[in-house]
Amino acid sequence: MKIALLLTGNELMSGDTVDSNSSMIAQLLDPIGFEINHKVTVGDDLDLLVLELDKLSQQYDVVIVNGGLGPTVDDLTAIALAKLIGKNLVKNQQAFEHVHEWCAARGIEANEANLKQAMLPIGASVLANPVGSAVGIQLQYRQCLLLCTPGVPSELRAMLNGSVAEALKSSYPNASSKYVRRLKLFGMGESGLQQLLDDECSDWPAEVIVGFRAGAPLLELKLEVSDKKHLGYRDDCEKRLRELVGDFIVGENDETLSSVVVDLLAEKGRMLTLAESCTGGLIASQITEVSGASKVFEAGFVTYSNTIKENVLAVDHEVLEQYGAVSQEVVHAMASGALLAAGADCVIAVSGIAGPEGGTIEKPVGTVWVAWGEEDSIMTHRFNYPVERKFFQLMISSVALDLLRRYLLGETNVPGYFQRESR
Repeated sequence: MKIALLLTGNELMSGDTVDSNSSMIAQLLDPIGFEINHKVTVGDDLDLLVLELDKLSQQYDVVIVNGGLGPTVDDLTAIALAKLIGKNLVKNQQAFEHVHEWCAARGIEANEANLKQAMLPIGASVLANPVGSAVGIQLQYRQCLLLCTPGVPSELRAMLNGSVAEALKSSYPNASSKYVRRLKLFGMGESGLQQLLDDECSDWPAEVIVGFRAGAPLLELKLEVSDKKHLGYRDDCEKRLRELVGDFIVGENDETLSSVVVDLLAEKGRMLTLAESCTGGLIASQITEVSGASKVFEAGFVTYSNTIKENVLAVDHEVLEQYGAVSQEVVHAMASGALLAAGADCVIAVSGIAGPEGGTIEKPVGTVWVAWGEEDSIMTHRFNYPVERKFFQLMISSVALDLLRRYLLGETNVPGYFQRESR
């Protein structure tokens, strides 16, 4: 079985929208036995859409079309399908009722633009969309199964886990599931981890396939077996990995550094506060995007200027004058001040030079001091990450969260993150 993915939309071609949907499709379908073999992206051009659909339907068993199912004039997928098979668009009663129910649930009248989404090619069937107004479309053309999905990521995810997966399993019941364990690591790069596996795991069983997915900030390591009877091999490999790099393993599957930290704080009954300078509130943003964060986080402080560091966090003026904002003394004082102001148990404080200006010989661009811990055990460390400003903020936020994660787990060592200079 061969599957192609056809993405459509001018916003994808212009770069206004970054394609993340194809990654989602591959990640959600691969574990249940459906692997994407080919991908193509086209703009909102009717003739080009028809041409690509015709070509792909001759070469692939399944074509998943993503995008072009909305209410606007540039949503062309249904029209392209009708032209492809030489049939008219007609009102599909199931789709018509879905649009009306979707609008009624939001207290609005279904207008002509909404109802455009109920016009499907003759012979097409509906793929249920439990989130959005546009139904998906399923159609058999030649020997190819065409599955059309909306471009809105939340709607696509719901359909991949529902009607799309059901359609694929119904058409290909013998597709074999894969048994995958995804481990999330922070502080190691692909090359370092691969070299460690080469050096320490030369007897790695052939039944266990290893895959890497580099990302920022986490590295994903995938352990996969294709037969349930080999799960023991996978578990043994995971055990060995945890013995080798366990302190770098943050979590599994969809866990993030912030979600792991929130869970650990809740487990230990601790409240967190933050004192951020160079990260500009990014750590607080990452914490508060986790459901349940309010149980462990009440307040954080973005103290970008020295005046605010003094007035809000009670950092001594003389300390700032003598050591500078980016210093061990100041970041320690920021942490203590935040704990006092928020009445919290745990703290992260950061102060650094994000660049591209502002560096000196003693404190070059990329220099940052991080403080973390509790009032009677505030630890500090200096790092240097001379990278682009936005990436600097992301990585320092991640380093700070990971240091607190390690602290909450009882670990006091500071790793050489990504082999960057640190002391």
